[in-house]
Amino acid sequence: MLQIDKAQMIAGVQVYGDHENPALFYAVPQQPTFRCDAEGNPVFMYLKYRQPKVQPSGKTGGGFATFDTQFALDDATRAVILEQLRGQVGQGLADRVGLGTITWATGTAHLNLSEVSGNLVTKVWNPVGPSLYGDNVTPFTLELPDFGATLFAEALQGKGGIVQVSYGMNGWVMLPAITGYGHFSSTKFKSFVQDASDDAGWGDDTFSNKMAEVATSNDVIYVEVKSGTGANADTVAKIEESVRRTVLDIATKRMAEQIEGYTGDRSVLEDYETIHREYSNLRVDDFTMTVNQQTAVLWPFNPQGTLPNITNMVDKKGQPVLWSDHYREIDLDDPFFRSFSVPVRVNADYGAERPVHSVDVHVEYRGDKVEAADYHFDKPEQTETFAAYVTGDSREYQHSYTVNYKGSSAVYASPLAPHTGPLTINADDLGVLELHVLPGNLDFKSVESATVSIEYTPSNGSAITDQVVFTAANSTEQTLSHVIGEKRDRPVRYKVDYRTKGDAFQDDWKETTGKRIYLSSPFNDIRPFRVVAVGDLATAIDSILVDVRYEDPQSGYSWSESKQLNATDSYWNCPIQVRDAQAGTLTYGGLVRYKNGSVREIPETVTEETTVEVGDMVGTVISVFVAPDLVDWTAVDLVKVVLTVDGGAPAQEQVKSTLVRQTAGPPPPVVFSLPEATTKDFSWTATYYFKDGTSATTPPATTADTNVLLPRRPGTA
Repeated sequence: MLQIDKAQMIAGVQVYGDHENPALFYAVPQQPTFRCDAEGNPVFMYLKYRQPKVQPSGKTGGGFATFDTQFALDDATRAVILEQLRGQVGQGLADRVGLGTITWATGTAHLNLSEVSGNLVTKVWNPVGPSLYGDNVTPFTLELPDFGATLFAEALQGKGGIVQVSYGMNGWVMLPAITGYGHFSSTKFKSFVQDASDDAGWGDDTFSNKMAEVATSNDVIYVEVKSGTGANADTVAKIEESVRRTVLDIATKRMAEQIEGYTGDRSVLEDYETIHREYSNLRVDDFTMTVNQQTAVLWPFNPQGTLPNITNMVDKKGQPVLWSDHYREIDLDDPFFRSFSVPVRVNADYGAERPVHSVDVHVEYRGDKVEAADYHFDKPEQTETFAAYVTGDSREYQHSYTVNYKGSSAVYASPLAPHTGPLTINADDLGVLELHVLPGNLDFKSVESATVSIEYTPSNGSAITDQVVFTAANSTEQTLSHVIGEKRDRPVRYKVDYRTKGDAFQDDWKETTGKRIYLSSPFNDIRPFRVVAVGDLATAIDSILVDVRYEDPQSGYSWSESKQLNATDSYWNCPIQVRDAQAGTLTYGGLVRYKNGSVREIPETVTEETTVEVGDMVGTVISVFVAPDLVDWTAVDLVKVVLTVDGGAPAQEQVKSTLVRQTAGPPPPVVFSLPEATTKDFSWTATYYFKDGTSATTPPATTADTNVLLPRRPGTA
């Protein structure tokens, strides 16, 4: 998958590297272009009315234009990029260098003429968005008034350009080394209460019938992203917006389903005494996605620019494109020329691993006579144009399509249906259930495997079930495709079974109406835990074996690990990923092995502490943790921290030091073992060695807080 921080510019094109394959790259052009046919001629046609036509709105029409744009590389630029990349990777990988395809999630294409005054452009049509396959083709259709038609014809000739296109593409990418999370919570509630009564006494009855309905909805999205020191602020801001877009995309699908209100009986019978009806419906939805360098998120790519006038273009033979080949004047007052045309395309992927072989589209217009056309689609960038003569003012036509599948004689045939304007047949209409399952931010150091089970029940036929399995060796996106022979119009159910070291647990069933299932880590929190070895590790204690176990019976999750501590490795930091920070039991135990051959057992102990000390407890133990989080590493090379402890008795004073470097991370704790102590106060000072060769020392500080937070620089808070 595209790694967003592996970027370079080649031949005016932004080129990104892959997150794991050093020979795979992704090229993102800086601006869209006109789509050309096999001979290199732009797919462009402009019809100018010889006499202005009066529209139903009272305005006079003057012209009509259709053309296609694309967001793709041309062959010459592709060759230059591949040649430079082969030189970069060296001979060992040169033969394997290739350009991959970005997995596009959503996309839009906007024409500047859409915003132009109605005096110049009457209307612009284009489909929902680019194809998201192949060259990301988008067809456009323009209707121009009389004044705009003349201006448009003149401006499209000669040098320069008038047509500006902006693509807004969102693709799945891998992030650099950052951490963070996105959170979504939703609460929807509806209630109904009815109380009806009469007095049932002498004389005229007094009736009362009161009804109250309440509907509330609360949706919250929160995103936080943290980066290391020196990270590019613009990149971090884009990552945060990308994570927000990913969470919003998931949340939008979850919020689409509305809960049902009260639909039962509200009537009141004659001669009743009391009636009480009460109904409530509550739905709570909540999810959290953690973010790290293994996370795939949606990232915006926004190529835009002015398209060159077609008279500045040349075809594949090097011949200039002629204006006369793409321009005609027609007389709309002649019934023979009273016509309309619409672009037709199929938004489908015909790749080798996809089930759709081709799509046959039938279009017909029923006027004075039936005019029909049939098109065969087997390329993602293919666009056809249907044209017919208009009868009256109706431009409504009928269409149907037949989907042909690979390796099967079965087809899916849609019924004939009415339509107006451009025709785009989308992937969900092709009788195929296609799902892209992404491992997301699964950490395969703690999760050995994740099995995703899929269920979909079509309106006709039995339920479809399938599975995909993710492991450390198989952690790339997986695609499931099933021919269902009908339009997909219902959600997919899925659940995830996780397996850790010897344990298995699963999430509840979930539903999605989208085409992508994005897995999140099953662990929602981290339980910090540290073990410090104490005692005479130099002359008396040979080693200390520590066993740590975490158990959460409610979720079925458990974790265990062991480590041997000694004089050279006396500290173990083992944060534990957990499903619920408020649940579970943490237990530790082990063995102390002495240099004289004897062994002492450390009994199993349940603890709520974040730091425990094991070994020989000698009077008082003071473990000091030095935190360098605030140090300005852009100016500082090294920090030496000196700590002094005497426990209130100068005769037992101990002095120890530790070195702190940015690349090494937080240092292990500095441990003092005192025979006796009346106080746990200690003093410390830090000497900063700067990159310019100078140094500075902080004044001595005395404290009992065992977490020492180094300042940014000496003399600063």
